[in-house]
Amino acid sequence: MSISKSTIESDIWQTIYDRLETGVTSVTLSDSTTQTIQTYTGSFPDSQIDTKTAYPILVVNPLDLRWTDYTLTKKQVEGNFTIDIYTTKSESADRFRQAIIESIETYRATLRGLGMDFVNLDGTDNDSATRGGFKIHRRGARFSFRYRFSKTSGT
Repeated sequence: MSISKSTIESDIWQTIYDRLETGVTSVTLSDSTTQTIQTYTGSFPDSQIDTKTAYPILVVNPLDLRWTDYTLTKKQVEGNFTIDIYTTKSESADRFRQAIIESIETYRATLRGLGMDFVNLDGTDNDSATRGGFKIHRRGARFSFRYRFSKTSGT
């Protein structure tokens, strides 16, 4: 995988998505049961919210990007990406979020090699709601990063 300035948003999103799809697949709970992610997606799939068997769902949300001048010849993209996990058990939501954070943390050298620097966990959040007669637990993790590239001539 590489990151190009012309497709930076989709390239970074796909890089994170691919990492999580291969690195975060299941967790083992304290009662020795295992929960395996059923869906990896870029947005919450409304068509699958009414059955417990559709969960866990991992969502790699669209990126937030801001471009600034870095030097006379370079630009810098400051960005954020948020990953949400939706499960039917609070413990699995917590364990999946830990796995997500660990997966990104242990991928930092690869991300740096692709040009993404200063990849850091900015914060986490929690939520829950009742859907289809059962409780859904959501855990989120928000990461920031920087990506620098050469300006296009004339800009």
